[in-house]
Amino acid sequence: MRRLYLCATLATVATLFAEVGTLQAQRVEAYLSEDSVTVGGRFALTLVAIHGFDEMPSFPSMDSAFGDITPVRLISAGTRLLDSDVRLDSAVYEATTFALDTARLAPLTIRFPDSDVTATTPAQELVVISVVPQDAADIRGLAPPVGFGRPNWPYVLLGIGVLIAGALIWYLIWRHKNPKPLYISEPEERAPPDPAKVALERLRALENAPLAKRAQVEAFYVDLSDILRTYIEDRLHMPALECTTRELVQILVGPSVQHQVPSGIPEQLDQVLSLADLVKFADVTPAVNEGRSVLKEAVKIVNRVEVKFDQRAAAEDFVKVS
Repeated sequence: MRRLYLCATLATVATLFAEVGTLQAQRVEAYLSEDSVTVGGRFALTLVAIHGFDEMPSFPSMDSAFGDITPVRLISAGTRLLDSDVRLDSAVYEATTFALDTARLAPLTIRFPDSDVTATTPAQELVVISVVPQDAADIRGLAPPVGFGRPNWPYVLLGIGVLIAGALIWYLIWRHKNPKPLYISEPEERAPPDPAKVALERLRALENAPLAKRAQVEAFYVDLSDILRTYIEDRLHMPALECTTRELVQILVGPSVQHQVPSGIPEQLDQVLSLADLVKFADVTPAVNEGRSVLKEAVKIVNRVEVKFDQRAAAEDFVKVS
């Protein structure tokens, strides 16, 4: 059904393009697969960009502001040649809404980085159908209280409580008359595991991971993302496991954290985690050699952060001694 929505949308856009003739500027449109939905119902949101052949559009990410519409996942993305100089790109999202009565799709900005141009889709509204039937009866009044006999379980609990209290008092008296020597043992202080050692061991375990099937590729990138996020969280003490990739990179380039990481690390980490996000959420399947290359980049990230961490630790020790 979703493919049918996409084909119908592309046919409509192609017809519009044929009527316009020669394309003068980038044109973007947003299409909803349904005119009305129930609260929490799923539907398709299609974004279409008609532009020059050499331009590459950048569609909104999953964490962008869509108004009252919530994107669930990216279903597909594709391109189509309309003319020798004109191309059509599209992205189809599975979406839902929890608004009441009417859901508003906010204007969405599609960027063309090669030409520093942006285009915005018009705002739209989607009717949200109430899940309560129109012929539902009014709320009924309160029924009169129903009488119940007095239960016996409170007396049973009270008796058990008295027995337990008596046994406890007897034990305390006996314990007071027969004291035992108190031995205090110092608890063993166990140093927490080194984040770099744990991360590098987990990365080495991925070197021989099979990447022949789609499920194996997805598991590989899920583990790779978890290893890097866990290492950043343990070493730099920031909520890397709870942040999106964009939020994590913004924290790393911030003034309060920038001195803790070497230059270029936020960009390297963004490339690795963004590829892992595409594999997990957009069904992208990179080649085997690309997976091995990304694994090497992850090892470099850990080693470079560790060098910076050791330098900072040595400087702090020097200040303490001085």
